[in-house]
Amino acid sequence: MTTKPRGRRPGPESSRSAIVAAARHEFARYGYDRATMRSIAGRADVDPATIYRFFSDKNDLLAAAIEFPVSDDTVQRVLGDVTHRSAEDILEHLVELWAVPDVADRLAALLRVAATHPDAGQVVSGLVDSTVVRALVSGIEDEESAEFRAALVASQLAGLALLRLVIPLPALTSAPIDDLVAAIAPTIDRYLEGELRSE
Repeated sequence: MTTKPRGRRPGPESSRSAIVAAARHEFARYGYDRATMRSIAGRADVDPATIYRFFSDKNDLLAAAIEFPVSDDTVQRVLGDVTHRSAEDILEHLVELWAVPDVADRLAALLRVAATHPDAGQVVSGLVDSTVVRALVSGIEDEESAEFRAALVASQLAGLALLRLVIPLPALTSAPIDDLVAAIAPTIDRYLEGELRSE
C-alpha cells in the first residue's frame, strides 16, 4: 500500500486558492503590516517560496485577497431596489450575510487592511463605491442627492460591520438581529429618503 506525500497539494490552482484564503484570514486578523508571507504560507501549508510562484509581492497578494466578500448579484439583490425594500429588510439581510464565516472573514479583511494600509484603503474605497454605493444609488429616487445619501448609508453599514467583526463591541455583537434592525433602520430610512438638514 502506498501513501501520498504529506503536505503536498494536488495542483497549482489548489495551492493558489489555499494561499489566497490564508492571506485573507491573516489580513483580517492582523492587518496588512503584521500579516507576514511566512505566516500566510504556514496557514496555507505551503513553502513561502510557493507564494512567489503566483504573486510578485505582498501587495499583489493583498489585491487577490481583498476581493469584495459577496457577488455583484447578491449586492444588487439586497441593496439595489431601495424604493421597494424597507431599511429593516436590507439590514436583516446584511447582518445575516455577515454571519456566514467566509463572508465575515472577507469583510473583516477588507475593513482591517483599509485601516492599516494606504494602498489598500484606496482599493477598498473603490470597491465600496463600485458595489454598495452604486447599488444604492440605482434605487434612490432623488437623483440630485443620491450619491450623498448612498454614501451615508454605506458609512452606517461599514461602521456597524467594523464594530461587529473587526473591533467587536459586546453590546453590538451580542444584540439580537431584531434589536439591531429596530434601532438602526430609522437612520437608514432618513438617509435614503428623509430630510438631511434640520430647518
